[in-house]
Parts: sequence; C-alpha cells; structure tokens
Amino acid sequence: MKKKTIIIPAVLITLCSTLAGCNPADTNSEHRTWHAYSTENLLADWDYFDESDEDNAIFLDRDNALRFSSIKNENEAVQLMITPSNYIDSFDFECPDVTGDSGTISKDHFSVAVAYYMNVDFSNERSAVSGLYPDALIPLENYKFRRYDHIAEGFNQSLFINLRTEEDTPAGHYEGVGKLHLDDEVIDIPFEVDVHDVVMPNTNHGNSSYLIWYEQIINGEKRKAGPEMNMKYFEFTVSKRLSPASLPPELTGSINSFVNNYVEKVVRDERITTHRLPISIQNFTEAYIRNLLQTMIDKNLELRHAGDQTIDLFAKAYYYIDDEPAASKFEDVRYHDKTVYDIKKSLSTQLTAYPDLYQSFMGMGNLVTTPYSESLVATPETGGVTIWCPQVQNFQTEENRQIYAGRKAASQREDLEQAWWYVCNDPVMPYPNYHLDAKLITSRQLKYMQYNYGVNGVLNWNMCFFSKWKNNFSGPRDIWNDPIAWENCAGDGYLVYPGLMFGVDGPITTLRLESLLASSEEYEYLWMIDGKVQEYNDVHNTEHVTNELLEKYYSRIYENMISNLDVEAFEEVRLELLNVLEVLYENLDAGMAILLD
Repeated sequence: MKKKTIIIPAVLITLCSTLAGCNPADTNSEHRTWHAYSTENLLADWDYFDESDEDNAIFLDRDNALRFSSIKNENEAVQLMITPSNYIDSFDFECPDVTGDSGTISKDHFSVAVAYYMNVDFSNERSAVSGLYPDALIPLENYKFRRYDHIAEGFNQSLFINLRTEEDTPAGHYEGVGKLHLDDEVIDIPFEVDVHDVVMPNTNHGNSSYLIWYEQIINGEKRKAGPEMNMKYFEFTVSKRLSPASLPPELTGSINSFVNNYVEKVVRDERITTHRLPISIQNFTEAYIRNLLQTMIDKNLELRHAGDQTIDLFAKAYYYIDDEPAASKFEDVRYHDKTVYDIKKSLSTQLTAYPDLYQSFMGMGNLVTTPYSESLVATPETGGVTIWCPQVQNFQTEENRQIYAGRKAASQREDLEQAWWYVCNDPVMPYPNYHLDAKLITSRQLKYMQYNYGVNGVLNWNMCFFSKWKNNFSGPRDIWNDPIAWENCAGDGYLVYPGLMFGVDGPITTLRLESLLASSEEYEYLWMIDGKVQEYNDVHNTEHVTNELLEKYYSRIYENMISNLDVEAFEEVRLELLNVLEVLYENLDAGMAILLD
C-alpha cells in the first residue's frame, strides 16, 4: 500500500476521508466513486489503486453500488468512497426512495454522515501505519453547515450511509438511485436493499456495561454541559445497544433518588442489560451499603404488592469496586466482597416469599477486572471475585477458555461465577480492540467471539474521556486534532465526540461505535439462531449444540482470539447467517438442514 505524497494545507487534510474503491465502467466521471464495507477504516491519504501493491487487489474492481442486507428493526450501513481527480470545493448526497415488489422504503430511512479524519503519527499499535484515520461521523447537514465539505485532490473521502429498517418494513428486494454532487457534477449511485423476513428483538441479550465519566462531558460540550446533556449521553449509549454503567449524577444524589430513577430508567428499559450499583471505595461503609440494598428491597416489594409481579430490581445489578488490583490488593478485594455478601445474606430473608427475587438479589455479583486467580475465588467465608473480567487476550487458549467456562459450575455461593472481558490501551493487534488505528473489523468480530466462547458480558472503561492523560497527569486535549487521550493509545477512552463544534445537540458517533452497534445486532442473529436450534431439539428430541453448528462460520472469521482481517470473507459469513436465520423462521427443518450440512 502506497501513501500519497500530495502536500496540502493541514486544514484540508483534516477534511479528507477514508475507504477506497474504483469507478464502475458505466460512469463517465473522472472521479473515482466506490463502495466500502462498514468493517473497514481506510485512510484518507493512502493510495488504494496502486496496482503494484498486492494488498490493493480487493479494491481495484469495486463498483459504486451500495448494497444493504438486513433483517427488520435493524441498522445496516455501507460506505461510499470518493477519490476525486481534482480539488472538490463542495459535495452533497441525496438518498433515494427504494422500490420493489413489496413496496417502497422512503429515503427518510437512510441517514448520511461524513467521516472526519484524525492524524495518527504515533501510537502503541505497532503494526499500524501512520496517516489520516476516519473516526467521528458527522451528520452531512452539520458538516456542510461548517463548510467543511471539501475534498483534496486524490484523497479518499468516506460517506457513511445507514439504513434503519422498522419492525413492519416489508421483506423483499428494493432498488433506487442516489445522487452524489461533486461541485457541479452529479453522479448516480445505485442502491440495492434486501430485507429478510425476521424481526430484530428490541431486548439485548449480550450483556454490556459502558462507563460514562459524566464529569468529562464539560471538557467537550463546554457551555452546553449539564444535566440535560448528561442524559443525552446516557440515552445515546442505550440507542447503540450498549448499557451505560451508571445513571447521570443528577439522578443519584441520594439513595432514594437513585432507586427511583434506576427503576424507571434502567429496570423498565428492556434494552439495558446490566447496571453498576453505586458502591465505590469512596463511599464504602457497611451503613451505606445496607441502606442502599434495603431501599432496593423495599421498593421492589412495594411494586410487587402494587401488582407488578415481574419487576426485579436485582437482575441487572452488579457491583464493581476494585479495578485491576495487584496481588498486594487482593485482601481488599476479599474484604469488599465479603462485606457486601454478608449484608446481602442478612437482608435476603425478606425475599423468601419471592424465590425469583431472592435468587436475583443473592446473585448480584462482584466484578473485578482481573484474570482468574485461585486465591480470589469467592467463598461465603472469605469473599472474592464472582465476575471475572480479564482482558480479551486471556481467552486466546482453549485451556484458559475452559477455566472460565467451568467457573459457573464451580461456584461456591449463590452469586454464580461469570466471565466477562474488556479492552483498553491493551491489547493491541492482532487481538481485537477499539483503537482508532487498529483494523476496524476486529471490534466487529468481538461479539461473535463473546457468543462463541460463552462470555457473559463486556466492560468498557469510558465513552467520553475528553481530556489527555499522560505520565499520571490529566490535562486538556485538542479533541478534534489529537487522537491520543490515554498514554500513547489512539482512541482509547472515547467512542464519541462532543457535538458542540458541529452544532449537534448531544454526542457524535464514531466509526468504531457503529461497529459495536452492528456487532451487538449480529449477536442477536446468533441468539435467534440458538432459539430455533433449541426449538428443533424439543420437537425432534435431539441435542444439537448451536455453537458447534456455527463453528463452520466462526472458523472463517477468526481463530481463537485472532481476527481474520478479510472483510469480504466476513461479509460472506454475515450474509450466510442472515440466510440461515430467515430459512429457520420460514421452515425449521430446512434451516437446520443448512446448519447440519
């Protein structure tokens, strides 16, 4: 792959975008327009059409048709790449209505965002090249309002185009033609949409917990920061099928305030899978913890007595007090957990009339960001870890995976042991992570790995670290020009950008965050397939194991925890899974025949 040697002003470099491809034969324009997958984060300043570079082979024959394949109630995105032959002073894009035998999907179901590039010239991703990486996805109208809609000659600009289907979108094949405006020239962009006859559930089944450091929002949103903006960040995270770890501070000023808002904002929201209880080293006293848990019990019993026989304030709750403890801090881990466990045990007798509540109350676990250690196994006598949360590379070997898989059966308490995982500044490639300059496809595959290996949840330490941490010091950061927020890692600590600069009332998404959204949706593919396999087992008295049936797909996109970086192979697998899913819902035996083949 050859980097471009064009020299242009820095402000114009910032305005260029990523992914590349080539012009279709029936386009007379001198500008290249081509499609790219949503799993690619291609650089603005690299030449993807140098035929002497064998890595470019996958780009040379790409046309500019945008192809969307999804189920109902899902997001599906592709990228339109623009590589102009001369400087473009202004660009615009019009999405079409798409039509087919099933009717019309209006253009309002499509949205267009412009990739904003960050210059990464040094990071801890040793295998990454330096250059202009796409990250923030600015709504097209906001990008144009700031008059940023220029493209330098020969650079690559990505338009991220998302299709949102509804639960009642008719299944079928649709086509239309979008219009790309490059100065005075208009280029036709074909759209092809396939909607499969399956509905994505609103409920999320892959547990997650993404921390939001609300005190950081003011560093990006400035004068617009405050309670209303905090809530926008909370709700935005939920909209991406991720569970915020905590409520905004305005809703948690007292225990009663927390419990009441927790019921309405978390417990009653089917999209949220987990929630971190407000217990920390700073407020860790027996009196506080007892008061918190007693208030939760009182509220749950009040609601049950009022007629809500399904509400459960404990099913989503966990506590996370100790972060990456060294061996010298293991005694603190045991003390913290033993204290909470003893309080739970003493209060649990109030719930014996409700066995489901008793089980979920005692099941609230202690998450610790640490690999498995025999010395930290939780017992009723000693306390310890019940939710192991190591970094993802700890699951690289089958031996380690079996250790974590066996912990539930080995549990010595009612809060059965689980295994979660996380990424931060470590690991780096070839392991999956959320780094700005890592291959985007690795983050997309992480949920497949989570489902395959039976990992119970994923933790992320911050959505919005808008400062700069270096050498144990936190200071200001030029958010739109400096990608390094944490030590030497590009992108670690933030998955959104503040909306203030572009007039967006709330956070701005990123290519990385949209990758996690797509991955979460595809986790639901696997969950739905599993439901159909279990249905088949019940009907035919068989014992097929879903993950064993899916191994022929998994093995084509990763090995252990190492991603296959072939984006076309990944897309083939995704489309095959879509087909299997649709056939399973149409004809169970026919769908199982595909899986068993």
